[in-house]
Amino acid sequence: MIWRWHFYAGLFVLPFILVLSVTGAAYLFKPQLDRWEERAWRGLPAEVSVSPDAQLASALAANPGASFRFFRLPEAPGDAAVVNIARIDGSIRDVAVGPDGKVLGASNPEERISAWLSSVHSSLLLGRAGRIVVELAASWTIVMILTGLYLWWPRGRGPAGIVWPRFSLGGRARCGTFMLWSAFGCLVSLSSS
Repeated sequence: MIWRWHFYAGLFVLPFILVLSVTGAAYLFKPQLDRWEERAWRGLPAEVSVSPDAQLASALAANPGASFRFFRLPEAPGDAAVVNIARIDGSIRDVAVGPDGKVLGASNPEERISAWLSSVHSSLLLGRAGRIVVELAASWTIVMILTGLYLWWPRGRGPAGIVWPRFSLGGRARCGTFMLWSAFGCLVSLSSS
């Protein structure tokens, strides 16, 4: 019975775990992805530089009626400052303003690669239904971990099988793949909790 719960939980969870792990690993590179998308706004000639107040005024003048949300300082001399604004229609824009106070361009932060990765990771691009599916997969992952630990737990055999595979056993365990899988599953479950 426990084996069946573990098996079916694994079948349900595996595709979601793969998608979540790939998108989560890619999302770790959000700063690098954002910098790559803003590469046209970096390394600009900076003979004259204006104050952040003047850069903010330029961004708001280029977008009449917009409201200021936040200001991101340039990382290096010659990089553009980014002013995040809310437009009249409710959309959000990142407006790049060069060191000389000229507006260089604007982008929608929701259309960035990192925003897409975040959306896939949190809702599978399905909105509320996707968030529910992701939460169900996370819950069934807990069931899979607990049933896997129960099935794997060595009863009265010491640390063999917990830390290293038990190669001395005969039959199915002798080939090593089952015991390697068991030791690997235990280490994964301990590292994820």
